[in-house]
Amino acid sequence: MNCSFERTEMRSKDEEEHRMTERERVIQIVDALAPELKTLALNIHDNPELGLQEFKACAWQKELLAKYGFQIKDDFCNLETAYKAVYKGKKQGPKIAFLAEYDALPGLGHGCGHNLIAMVAVGCGIACREFADKYGAEIDVIGTPAEETAGTKVPMSAMGVFKDYDAVMMAHPAFANAESMNTIAMDAYKIEFFGKPAHAASAPHEGINALDAMINFFNLINAMRQETKPDARIHGIITDGGKAANIIPDYTSASFYIRANRVADVKKLAERVRNCAAGAALGTGCTYKMEYNEENFKDTCTNRALNDLAVENIQNFVSEPILRLGNIYVPGSSDLGDVSYEAPAIQVVFKVGENANPMGGAHTPEMVAAAGSEYGMDNGLNFVKGLVMTAVDLMTQPEKLAAIKEEFSHVGDEPQTVR
Repeated sequence: MNCSFERTEMRSKDEEEHRMTERERVIQIVDALAPELKTLALNIHDNPELGLQEFKACAWQKELLAKYGFQIKDDFCNLETAYKAVYKGKKQGPKIAFLAEYDALPGLGHGCGHNLIAMVAVGCGIACREFADKYGAEIDVIGTPAEETAGTKVPMSAMGVFKDYDAVMMAHPAFANAESMNTIAMDAYKIEFFGKPAHAASAPHEGINALDAMINFFNLINAMRQETKPDARIHGIITDGGKAANIIPDYTSASFYIRANRVADVKKLAERVRNCAAGAALGTGCTYKMEYNEENFKDTCTNRALNDLAVENIQNFVSEPILRLGNIYVPGSSDLGDVSYEAPAIQVVFKVGENANPMGGAHTPEMVAAAGSEYGMDNGLNFVKGLVMTAVDLMTQPEKLAAIKEEFSHVGDEPQTVR
């Protein structure tokens, strides 16, 4: 008889029974919280506020978290509508954060479902309290306003807000259940050329044509595209092309986005774009400036170990299979990208309604309706249960936490090369 095998089998059986017990308790906790969480989601949904103006949404979240014993830090990172809610368990353990978003879209309302992101984050935080006391952990809920505009996770990341967390989790509504996705990096630039004005008919030779510099710049960018990797995207518009046809333009400006899968690749592309601008200026006798004009986003490096653990747990609470997307990059950018370079991070996706395009439909009236639907809220609560179970695993299975940390230690390694 193989006694070692029997002991291993018994231990595995005991662990599974323990997990079943904890799973049942999570269901009880979240189901009991459901009325308050749904009220929170609907209040935010029915009172849409734009980025950095989410005063009601912020207050409602803080009020509910404070009711359940969280210590609230107002005006977090000097942002009036940001907050940090902290619950320290009775024992030490991993430090886990759930991120909330709650800004709406102008003229549309909650067409990206951020009211549900807030519901999930607040629900996860409150539901984790009992387990933080039992096993040991610090559970934080961080309110990150203006995702659609200011991208406040970027300056928060630069300030070191996330660097000490063992795991950072959030969930985003869509029209399918899916694992965490990689998003691409993006830099935003303003390019300006400076010349000398002159009368275009009587004395054009006395001018220095800034529009010629801009046109040459666009042509150089177009030529460069042939020697870039398939994931590279360089797109721009002229925002000022001169004032009148009979004046040699002394000033032109353009706005450009530079995107690639990895942030290191974006920086390499940006240097090539800068060289194009310098060449266009040199060839026309102009001078130039190339400066950031919006918040820039790093790529989202999904922590696969954390993602796989979350998907395994969430699948126990949803009937439809969770889409596995692998290491593909979604052609969009998110301020969560900067967070993912500071701590192991995931953003899983939960279904809120039916749509012909499973991963599309955001920023539409259909999403506005789905974000306030019973179906959307109920499935969001299913994801709360799965993410809480993931947090419990991090508290009770040190080998899982170690694997997540090991993977994170290599974040940003081996970026793709871009010519």
